[in-house]
Amino acid sequence: MKTDVIVTWPSGVDYPLFRLQMKIYREYFNKVIVCFYPHGFPDFRPFLRVNFSGVEFVESEEYREAWRETAVNFALNHSTSDHVLFSEQDFFIKDNHFLDTVFNEAQKTDTIGITQGTRLHPCFILTKRSLINQTSRDFSVKGQDKDHFTKFGEEIRNLGTYKDLKDLGLYPGVDWYHLSSLTWNLFRIKDNNIREMHSTPDFLTYNAYSRTERISQDHRWLVFTYYADYLLSDFGNFYNQGINIKK
Repeated sequence: MKTDVIVTWPSGVDYPLFRLQMKIYREYFNKVIVCFYPHGFPDFRPFLRVNFSGVEFVESEEYREAWRETAVNFALNHSTSDHVLFSEQDFFIKDNHFLDTVFNEAQKTDTIGITQGTRLHPCFILTKRSLINQTSRDFSVKGQDKDHFTKFGEEIRNLGTYKDLKDLGLYPGVDWYHLSSLTWNLFRIKDNNIREMHSTPDFLTYNAYSRTERISQDHRWLVFTYYADYLLSDFGNFYNQGINIKK
């Protein structure tokens, strides 16, 4: 079974580890559809179009409150598979076992995802296109404490069978990891407002790993990652004074 992957992507950031993950597991997917929307500077879209291979890029011009639902629906219009995986760049899998288990179960179960409170979290929702077509395709924020995908998640769970990843024996921190609020953190650094950072130690670990040489890097993004170290860590501040641990 193959599925289309849909992710939304602000123009002013990069996610090198997500790009690496898609490169490693590209054979599992049909289309990987990235919908850009204008948010943040500098603009990394030209770099990504050249260096993120095997991806279909589409564009949304919406940047206000409705940015996500607009981008998701725009990407859906380019999807052609019987299954769609809605995901986020802060969701990471350990190995092939995760995907093999999920796709085998998807032959029997309509929707597989992650339950967070009462909603399905949009970092990972694998569902049938036939179910999506029966919903309102409403991916918007619905009231206080109801985030993106709340209504959509309720609709697809009512329309068909559902299993959480843990029902498949796939557990957070063992088989997969969701680095929640990654994009939020990136933009807090860009806005120089680091008082509202989330899970800073985990973010700093991610930030260091994101400089991997296993994937093409934009030098502007590498500079940004060192700036993040400088702002958030005394050691990062020290490291950026000229220490080179590779020597």
